[in-house]
Amino acid sequence: MATAQSDWTVAENDARREKGMKKSVTAKDIAKLCGVSQATVSYIINNRSDQKISSETRRKVMETIEALHYYPNASARNMRTKNCTSIGIVCARDYSRQAFLDALTGISGFLSRLDYTITIFNEEDAASTQEEHQYVKSYFSGLIDGLIYISNRDHDAFIRPALAHSIPYVVLCMDGVFSGKSPTPHAFDLALRDCARFCRDKGLRDIRYFSIDNDGLFVNNKYPVFLNALTEIYPEARLSHVVCASTDRNLEEMQAFLSDYMEHNIFQLAISQNYDIGLILQREILKRGFSIPQKIKNLFLNHVNFYEMAYPSISGIHVPYTEMGEYAAKLIMAVIAGTEDCFPYQEFQCRVVHRESTI
Repeated sequence: MATAQSDWTVAENDARREKGMKKSVTAKDIAKLCGVSQATVSYIINNRSDQKISSETRRKVMETIEALHYYPNASARNMRTKNCTSIGIVCARDYSRQAFLDALTGISGFLSRLDYTITIFNEEDAASTQEEHQYVKSYFSGLIDGLIYISNRDHDAFIRPALAHSIPYVVLCMDGVFSGKSPTPHAFDLALRDCARFCRDKGLRDIRYFSIDNDGLFVNNKYPVFLNALTEIYPEARLSHVVCASTDRNLEEMQAFLSDYMEHNIFQLAISQNYDIGLILQREILKRGFSIPQKIKNLFLNHVNFYEMAYPSISGIHVPYTEMGEYAAKLIMAVIAGTEDCFPYQEFQCRVVHRESTI
C-alpha cells in the first residue's frame, strides 16, 4: 500500500469495517491527504496537460488514489460535461449465446479502454406497443450516447426506433458491421455460397435443411439465402426444408422429432442453423452406424467453437464476432463524434470450417 494513506485513514477504515459501514472516498479526501487542492486532484485524474503540476505531485496523488481505491463519480462527471460514458447494446432475441458473448468481448474490450461502460437492453423491453423502448428513454435521459444493435434477421425493423429518434447506432450481424452511412455487408451470405459449392463439388444432391420453429420464431433463419445460393450454383440438388416445432426450445421435443425423421428418411447431407439441432443430428447420424467418412454428412451453418471438441467434430462456419465487436465499438464512437465520413470501412470474412462430419 502506498505511504500516502495516513494512520488516521487506516484507523478510520478499520473502525468503519468493524461497524459494518462502507467508506466512500471522495476527491476531497484525496486532496486533504496529499496537501493539494481538490481542483488539482481533478486535473490529475482527467490528465489535464494545460495545468502545471509537478511530476512528484502527480505521483503522490495517483498513489493515494490507488491505495484508497478511489473511483470518480461517473454520474456527477456526466452532469458537468453534459456527456455520458455508456453505449447501449440491444440484442435480438434469436441470437446465439456464444455469438453474443464473443461480440460483447470485442465491444467491451475497446470501450473499457475509453472508460466507457455498456448497458444491455432486451429486444422487447417495451411493456406494450404504446410505450417507448427503454433504450430510447435512456438515450434522451442522458444515460447512453448511442446504440449497437446485435441483429440477426430484419435489420430495418430492428433499428426503426433509433432511426425514428435520430439516435446514433451501429448494427453488428453475422454478415459484418454497418451504420446508416456504410454499405450493408454480406460476409455470411458469401460463406453460404461456399457451402453450396461444397455440395456441388462433392455431388451431395439429397440435402435436408433443419430449422427450429421456437414458438413462432425461426431462430437464425438463413434457409431462404441458402436456397437461393444452391439454386444458382447447384440447381441439380434436391433441397428440403425440415421444420422442427418446439415450445421454449424443448430438447425432448426436438430429440423425438429428429429421431423419428431420421428413422424414416434417407438423404446425404444434414444442414442446421441451431446448435441444439446440430448436436442432436450428429448423435442420430452416429446411432445409425458410426463411420468416418460419415454416411450422412453434417454441416452447421453457424459459429460454435465447442463443435470442434465433439467426436466426430462437426463442420461449421467461423464468424469473427470478437473482431466485429471491436470494430462496432470503434464505429459507434465515430458516429457519435461525427467523424464517420473519415472512418475506414472494414469488410469481414466468414469461412466454412470442414471437420470430421463432412470430410
